[in-house]
Amino acid sequence: MPNQKIISLKKYKNSRTLKKIGESKKMFFLVIVVGAVLGLFVWNRYVENFAAIDVKIPESKNIIFNDQAPIAMTTTQIANEFEHSDSKPILLYIYTTWCKVCVKNFTTINEISREFQNTDLQIIAIAIDRNLEPASLQSYLGKFGDIYFQPRFLAFKEGFMEFLQKKNINYNNRIPFTVLISRDGEVVMKYSGAKNKNFLRNKIVKELYGS
Repeated sequence: MPNQKIISLKKYKNSRTLKKIGESKKMFFLVIVVGAVLGLFVWNRYVENFAAIDVKIPESKNIIFNDQAPIAMTTTQIANEFEHSDSKPILLYIYTTWCKVCVKNFTTINEISREFQNTDLQIIAIAIDRNLEPASLQSYLGKFGDIYFQPRFLAFKEGFMEFLQKKNINYNNRIPFTVLISRDGEVVMKYSGAKNKNFLRNKIVKELYGS
């Protein structure tokens, strides 16, 4: 009988210990989850979705390019635009017509192009589909209403990756891909996929006006 009591006591203590370990693990997991949620909230509220910086941007001329045929660009032509940007910042946007994320991101890039149309910002939005025809690109862009940037597409990819590398643009072959180049030719910001409009807008405003 005493032995049974000792065994029961040991079982009781072991079960209590296991229960405490289980509760500690649950608490640890809960702390991690709460921390992750708070981190995402802070990032979205105060970094990526921060309200637009309050500066006076020259009123856009709202010039649309819907009736202009897309221009086939060689790597040399793109490089020339970079070289002759007259110390103006450049927003390079790489996309394809088949990319679903590009469709979601289109409104952001198009609205940025409209808002900063009358500033020093140079926008080079270029489709890099293989064997893309001008009519196909024009038809694709026609789905989005008014277009505020010059439609362009890469004529052929030879030399394009090498050009990006020379500009210290570490393109990861993921699209869409957005790069902001400073007046001095330095990479200010780059990212794959889509970002909140205010995130991109604030980066551009800081580069243009130093705010």
